[in-house]
Amino acid sequence: MDTALRVMFVTPEVSPLAISGELADFVGSLPKHLRALGAEVSLVLPRYRRPEIEALPAELILRELWVPMGGDKVKASVWKAEAEGQSVYLIDYPKYFARDNIYGSSREEYLDNDERFIFFNRAVLEFLIASRLEVDVLHCHNWPTALIPVFLKTHYAGTEALRGVATVFTLHNAASQGCFPAETLALTGLGWDLFASRRLSFNGQLNFLKAGAAFSDVLNTVSSGYKREILSSKEMGLAEILKARAGRFAGIRNGIDLEVWNPENDPFIVAPFSAADLSGKAACKKSLMEEFGLTPEPEAPLLGLVTHLTPLKGLDLLLDTIPAIIGLGFKIILAGTGENRYEHALNKLRKAQAESLGLRLEMNPALSHRIIAGSDMILIPSREEPCGLNQFYGFRYGTVPVVRAVGGLKETVRPFQPASGKGNGFVFHEDSGRALLRALLRARDCYRQTECWAKLMRAGFEEQPSWEEAAQKYLGLYRAAVNLRRKE
Repeated sequence: MDTALRVMFVTPEVSPLAISGELADFVGSLPKHLRALGAEVSLVLPRYRRPEIEALPAELILRELWVPMGGDKVKASVWKAEAEGQSVYLIDYPKYFARDNIYGSSREEYLDNDERFIFFNRAVLEFLIASRLEVDVLHCHNWPTALIPVFLKTHYAGTEALRGVATVFTLHNAASQGCFPAETLALTGLGWDLFASRRLSFNGQLNFLKAGAAFSDVLNTVSSGYKREILSSKEMGLAEILKARAGRFAGIRNGIDLEVWNPENDPFIVAPFSAADLSGKAACKKSLMEEFGLTPEPEAPLLGLVTHLTPLKGLDLLLDTIPAIIGLGFKIILAGTGENRYEHALNKLRKAQAESLGLRLEMNPALSHRIIAGSDMILIPSREEPCGLNQFYGFRYGTVPVVRAVGGLKETVRPFQPASGKGNGFVFHEDSGRALLRALLRARDCYRQTECWAKLMRAGFEEQPSWEEAAQKYLGLYRAAVNLRRKE
């Protein structure tokens, strides 16, 4: 039991308070399992003006927090709340965080995201100094928190209150690196020598993610498959530095909260069900199709998608194949938000395929639960998927995943073999409509055979993608980071 290990998660988002993507689910789930293993876990994030955060019973614990920004200091404040059994600290600076969204709209990110998150990174460290909170590990996530390891080893290297504080940096999405013009460096107060040595730079820009990878004590990504892809990719620009840090770079597959994602007592679905009694799933399918304006057809396979509308999620491939998918006899339910061009194209398809395509240009937890529960299959045609969670949700609800073999998807979804009955889903490799349609054809043919489909659903129900194993591995990372820090 790690009763003395004190871990603070530093994050731009967390479910259910501020959600943009899978990072929010990660930060909302893992701490509970770390606490069960004896660790003390707290959380710090910006105080966005979101209803979920505004509703927290928070107290003002630090009225004045002076944060260096370039050559000036700006005054912020800090609030504290208790949520999900842990202390949540909220860095409050309305100029940067009193906005409708976390990073920007679906059309474009905020132009001052570099300023916003440079401020947040320094504010977290200034808060630790001012509050005298004792922390062993700062667990940082993605580019918005990637400068904390840099600041700890530069600006705060001699600060007694932060002596021995270690950093673990998790790359949830290496494609989004936080790249900004070189002049942004002035806001950090860091020297040009670090930029010139390319520890902070890539292609002439300040690269937040690369900086975190270079300066963190220990780092990881969210599946072994994605780790291999990052190390072999020339496009991401991280391979060189990560190979140099191979001994400190791990791959740990995500899990899900089995209590939240449980069809036997899910408050968001119309009827409960289980592997032993699937009658409620049929009711969920009927209700879902009615909700999306489709005529319920029990015999037609219902294909669900809950996704961000971006190229990396395979939206180009999907748009090209939707008419052909419907031609195979599928009904489709899709929910998501993202790039305006995809929203426009999907609306156009919805009008042309009104009897077979249900569309909702939004994402929220309740809707995701209903789609996962009511669909027969969940489609994930991603070009890149660090770990993926929808396939895990699908397993829990007897909803068979159809996925492209990338990142964590190829680790967790095993191709179904009709002859042996082995496997838990359908997999395609090529980034092509032909490959996708062939996978869906195999899925459709199995769906039409009651015994074949029952085997697949059982295989999914038998999966237990919980956080317990991953939590043990993260405790190992924390210990390694602390030991490395103490040797410096």
